[in-house]
Amino acid sequence: MSKLVGNLIPNTFFITKGSGESDLELHAGSYHMALFDAGISDFNIMTYSSVLPATAHLATMDEIDLPPFGSELKTIMAVSHGYQDEFVSAGVVYAWMYKDENFDEKAGGLVCEVSGRYRIEELESRLIRVINDLHQKTYSQYYLGELNFITEGITIEKRYGTALAGLCFMDFIQPEVSKK
Repeated sequence: MSKLVGNLIPNTFFITKGSGESDLELHAGSYHMALFDAGISDFNIMTYSSVLPATAHLATMDEIDLPPFGSELKTIMAVSHGYQDEFVSAGVVYAWMYKDENFDEKAGGLVCEVSGRYRIEELESRLIRVINDLHQKTYSQYYLGELNFITEGITIEKRYGTALAGLCFMDFIQPEVSKK
C-alpha cells in the first residue's frame, strides 16, 4: 500500500553568508570556501525560487541541528564570482506580506536575490528596488512588512573569489493528500 503526499512546505529556515578565495579553482575553490565560511559546506546545495510560506519561521544556526554530512540543503541564495582585484557581492532581502494594514495575519513571504559587482550600499539599494517592484507588480493586494537583509562582499586577493548570502531550509511539512 502506498500513500499520496503533497508538496513539501518549508518550515524552519536560517540565514547565512560567507565569502572565499582560491588560487586554484572557482567552483572547487572559492565557492566551496564561501560555503565553508557560511557554515554550509558539508551539504549538497539545491536552490529554490523566492517565496516563503506564511507558516515558515526563522531560527538561528545555534538553535538548530544541521543535517548529516552530504545531505541536501535547500536554499534561496545569491552567489557572485569574480577574479583577482575585483569586488563582488551577493545579497538577499526578505519580507513578510500581510493580509491587512494591521499586519496581523501573514499571507507569505517574498525573497529577492541580487549579485554582482555592487558596493554593499548599492546592493542594498538594488535589493530594495527589486523587492518593491516585485511586490507592486505581483502581490500588491498584500501589505509588505519590514525588509531584512543578508549581504556579503569581498575584494578578491587570490585568483578567484566568491560571495554568497542565503536562506537555508532545515525542515519541511509534508501533507498527506486524499485520493479523489
